[in-house]
Amino acid sequence: MAGVWPITESMLRRVSALFSLILLSGCTTIGNDVDELQKRLSMARADAQTNAAADDYGQFLVARYASLTNDPGQAAENYAHVALSQPGDRSIVDRAVFSALLADRFDLARSIASNVSKKADTQSPLASMTLATDALAKARYADVPGLLEDSDPGIFDTLIFTTLRAWALFGEGDTARAQLTLLEASSGDAYLDSLLLNMLAIMEVATGNDAAAVKTFSKLESSGTLIAHGAVSYAQLLSAEGLDQEAKEILENFRANAGPNPLITGLQRRLEQGETLSAHRPDTQEGAALSIYIPAAALASRTQTDLPGVYYALALHLDPDLNAARALWADALDRAGRHTEAIAKLEEIPESSPYYSGARGQLAWAFLRSGDNARALELVQHTLAGQPERDLRIQMGDLLQSLDREEEAVDVFSGIIEDDRASGEQDWRLYYTRGALRERMGLWPSAEQDLKTAKSLNPHAPEVLNYLGYSWIDRGMNLEEGLELVRKALTLRPDSGEITDSLGWAHYRLGNIDQSISYLERAVELKPGLAEINEHLGDAYWAAGRRTEARYQWQRAMSLLEADDEIERLRRKSLTGPVNLPPALQNP
Repeated sequence: MAGVWPITESMLRRVSALFSLILLSGCTTIGNDVDELQKRLSMARADAQTNAAADDYGQFLVARYASLTNDPGQAAENYAHVALSQPGDRSIVDRAVFSALLADRFDLARSIASNVSKKADTQSPLASMTLATDALAKARYADVPGLLEDSDPGIFDTLIFTTLRAWALFGEGDTARAQLTLLEASSGDAYLDSLLLNMLAIMEVATGNDAAAVKTFSKLESSGTLIAHGAVSYAQLLSAEGLDQEAKEILENFRANAGPNPLITGLQRRLEQGETLSAHRPDTQEGAALSIYIPAAALASRTQTDLPGVYYALALHLDPDLNAARALWADALDRAGRHTEAIAKLEEIPESSPYYSGARGQLAWAFLRSGDNARALELVQHTLAGQPERDLRIQMGDLLQSLDREEEAVDVFSGIIEDDRASGEQDWRLYYTRGALRERMGLWPSAEQDLKTAKSLNPHAPEVLNYLGYSWIDRGMNLEEGLELVRKALTLRPDSGEITDSLGWAHYRLGNIDQSISYLERAVELKPGLAEINEHLGDAYWAAGRRTEARYQWQRAMSLLEADDEIERLRRKSLTGPVNLPPALQNP
C-alpha cells in the first residue's frame, strides 16, 4: 500500500524485543495495548510468510519458464533462490543443482548443494554427487562416503555413487577395498554391470595389476561390451608386452563394431608407425572422472535430451583434460539448439587433443545449425586444406552437401574413394553417397554406376536398394526390377516411410492405383512431415478420380515446402492436375 513501509524481519525482531521489555518492566496498565501489539505481530508474521511464499512461487515460475525456453543459467539463479528457502523440497533442490550444472556453473551448483545439505533431512542425489565430486577433486577422500550416505539414488546414480566411493578408497591407498567395492556393486542389469566391469579393469590398470586387467578386458572384448577407454587401455597393455598385432586387432574390432573414435584412430596410427605403446595409469581424479563420464556417455547414446550434460560437468570438474566429455557435451548442446554454448565448448578443445580434429567437424556443423553458413564453409575449406584424416574428410563432404555445394562434395568423396582403392579397400557408403549426390545433380549415368557398385558391395543395404529402385521407377526404366529392389528394401526396413513411399510410387508408375494408394497412405502415416510423400499421395488420388483429396494432399505438401518455385509448381498442379500420368493411364 502506498505510504506504508513494508515490515521486514529485522523490524519484527526489534518489536518483539520491545514487547519483551514491556512485560519484564511489570507495567500492567497497558494490557489492551499489549494485546493489540501481539495481534499486530501475528499479522505481520503471517504477512511475511505469505509474501515469502509468493516470492518463492514467482521465482519458481521464472525458473520453470527459463528451463522450458532453454535458458539453464537463468533457471539456475531462480531455482537456487527457492531451494535455499525450501531446503526440504528435494525436487526443487534437484532442479536448482541440475540447472546450475547444465549451465556449466559448478560453483553455483556446489554452493546450492552445500547450503541446502545443512538444512535438509534427506539430500538430493544430484546435490550429494556434486559435493562428493568436489571432495574428490580436492583430495578430501575421507569425506566422500559421508556426503553420499543420506541420499536415495536410482539405479543409474547408484552406479556412479558406488564408483565414486571406490575411487575415494583408491585415493586413500586402499586399492583392495576399492576393487571389492566395484565387484560387489552388481545391479543385475547386464548393461550397467558391463560398464562396471570396464571401470574395474581401468582401476586394475591404475593399480598396476596388469594381468588382472588383461583378463577382465579380454572377457569384455569377447562379449562385445568393451568401451573405447577400455579398448585403449587394453591395446596399450598388449603393446607394452610386445603383442602389437593383437593390440591392432583389438582396436580394429572396436572400430568395426562401434565406428570411428579419435582415441582408437590415434592409437592405430601410432602402432602402424611402429611405436610401442605404454599403459596410461589414471590417478584418482582421472579415474573418478571416467566413472561419471562412462555411464553418461552410455546414457547419451540412448537419449536425445541434454541430461548427460549434467554428468559431463561433474566429470570435467574432476578432470579438465577429459575432452571426450567436452566433445559429447558440445554435441548435446548443439542438438538442444544451444549453438553458441556448443561452439564455445568445442573451442576449448586444444590442438594437442586427439579430439581436436573431430571437434573441427562438430564446430562446422554448429556454425551451420546456428545459421552462420559463411563461417561453416570457411572452416570446411580450411580443414580440407590441411589434409585431414579420412573420417574428418567424410564429415567435411557431408557438410558441403548441406551447404548445397554438391560439386565440391563429389570431389571430396571421389578423393576418398581413390585413396581407398589405392590401399585395396572399398566402402559401399561412399559410393552410395556419391551416387545420390550425382543423381540430384542430374548426372544419372555416373550416379547409376555408383549405386550399382554400392549394391554389389552390400546387397542388403536397404537405403541403396531403395534409392536405386526408386530412381529407376521414377525414370520409367527397369520398372519390374526396380519394384523388386524396393520390395526387398521394405522387407529389411518395414517401418520406413521413405521406402514405403517408394513402393507406393512404383505401383503408381505401373498403373496399380489401388495398391499405390494403400502404400502411400501408410507412408504418410509413417512420415507425415515429408512433402514428397504427400505429393505422391495426391497424384495417386487424382489418378483414382478423388480430386478433392488430391488437392488437400498437395496443399499439405505446399505447407511443408520452403522453396518458392516448388510451391508454385504444386499450386499449378492443384489447378490442372499432374502433368504426366502413369503410362498405363494415359490416353492412347
